[in-house]
Amino acid sequence: MEQNYQPVNARESEVIGLVAYAALAAMTRLAKDGDQAPTIEAHVAHARMSAATFAHFQELEVWAAHRQCDLLKAAEAYSGIFDDLDARTRPTTWRERSVKTYVTLGILTDFLAELTAHHDVLPEATWDLGQGQWVREHVASYLSTEEESARMSLWARRVAGEVLALMRSTMFTHPTLVDTPEKADEIAEKVTRQHSDRMAGLGLHA
Repeated sequence: MEQNYQPVNARESEVIGLVAYAALAAMTRLAKDGDQAPTIEAHVAHARMSAATFAHFQELEVWAAHRQCDLLKAAEAYSGIFDDLDARTRPTTWRERSVKTYVTLGILTDFLAELTAHHDVLPEATWDLGQGQWVREHVASYLSTEEESARMSLWARRVAGEVLALMRSTMFTHPTLVDTPEKADEIAEKVTRQHSDRMAGLGLHA
């Protein structure tokens, strides 16, 4: 029996477009991280993460097609939103690159989870790409000295500041993502708390 799907409305389409564009950005970021990796094992691990991210995007394409949503058009509305973030946070080492991705993907994942829950759309959108666990297993040990922990904490705070600012500006420039300024503040506060917990898991100070 053929299943009937409810078409998404314009507000839901805007949320889905952001999820789709973020998935493409994450795919590219993980692929670049792998290309810069110091070992073949790390390169392969990040290639797998990148491929898994694109697989999620393809699943989203199918989901959107069933619901009469032009996914590429919806995603295009966010084209280039990460450009300034990347320009202002250029890593100088591969560990800085890994921590930048850890911070960026963590905040974006939490942000998108809040938006999709707010609109009651895409309940499976909280995708675990594996990068966070990989960093905790392979990078955290290098951050154990007081000097390196302090240096990397400073770097992580710089990246987080840019990502959190981007999150707020995105909600401001795309007001249909949230209903009210109060809801935007609520989402920002929750995502910030979750980021602090994630930093503690890496042994860094938020």
